[in-house]
Amino acid sequence: MMNKDVYIALLDSGCRFETYEKVSIKQDKIEKIKEIHFEHGNIIGDIIKDKNIYIYDIQIFHKSLSTNPICVYNALKYLLDKKIDIINMSLGFKENYKEIEDICRKLIKKGVSIVCSYPRRSEYHIYPASYDDIIKVTSEGRCSDDKIVALYPDKLFFGANPFSKDEKISGSSIAAAKFTREFSYYLKQGFSKKDILEEFSKRNLDK
Repeated sequence: MMNKDVYIALLDSGCRFETYEKVSIKQDKIEKIKEIHFEHGNIIGDIIKDKNIYIYDIQIFHKSLSTNPICVYNALKYLLDKKIDIINMSLGFKENYKEIEDICRKLIKKGVSIVCSYPRRSEYHIYPASYDDIIKVTSEGRCSDDKIVALYPDKLFFGANPFSKDEKISGSSIAAAKFTREFSYYLKQGFSKKDILEEFSKRNLDK
């Protein structure tokens, strides 16, 4: 069984455990993580971490579980020249920021897979999840386990169980982390992104 190293960037509130790299982004200021105010990123990171997984812990949530386009843009820009396989984001904006769209396209062109949480029944387009070639993951409470299911595979829209070990933290961000965990498992085995998405696209709740 192949065990490739997989590098994952987690844009969230910060992990309390040791990671490959830890960076805090505040507007255009990049520094080491000094404080972690929320467990959200730690729970997400705990779902994703595994052998041969190297996490770039990118803190963009500071004193609230919200961020702004400048922080997100600068976090993605920071990652542009890093060795990254997956970027996992639990965030979204109702407005489309061209600068974020452009940098997402550059990352995808480099071969990075971007996984974004998406509200279960949003009346709006949410960005960056709504950009082409970005993997969207939402809550699917009918999943009895942590396996990924295809909702609209032609739109790269998937679902997963939204519950974590912390009953206070649930929803599409947990579902996205579970997608990233299973996706990275297959990357470690040497499967391509195309092969993995084709396999996931065959799954539905009836199977």
